Order: sequence, then C-alpha cells, then structure tokens
Amino acid sequence: MTQPITLNQRTTGTVIQLVDRVHQAQETLRTYVEAVGAALDVPQGWRFDVQSMAFVPPATNPVEADPAPTPDLSE
Repeated sequence: MTQPITLNQRTTGTVIQLVDRVHQAQETLRTYVEAVGAALDVPQGWRFDVQSMAFVPPATNPVEADPAPTPDLSE
C-alpha cells in the first residue's frame, strides 16, 4: 500500500484532544518540577531524574552518564 490511510473526522477530533491533553500535562509537569527545583535551590544545569525521583548534577564523565537517558523536562 502506498497511499496514506486517513482517520475519519470523529477519530481525528479524539486524537487531537488527546494530544492536547498530553502537551498540557507535560507543561504542567515541567512547571511543577521547575518550581520544586527553585524551592530547593537546585543549582543551574542539574536535571530531574525520574527513575530516582531526585535532582542530579550534570554528568562530568561520559562513563557516568545513564545508559537510558531520562526525559528532558526543560523544553
């Protein structure tokens, strides 16, 4: 098959709503984590690690870097 398979209008509307909710949730999470980091005086450049539920310093040695990077919440 070489032609695009499009969604009907109802399904398209549902997908758009779900994508909007995901983007809103990501923005809410990013804002919340940034506020928590500010309240804890987390140094600039540190990131929030979802696995450990902690703010961690930037890796100084590539060997120290996580094998599976955590989501970047700074967008």
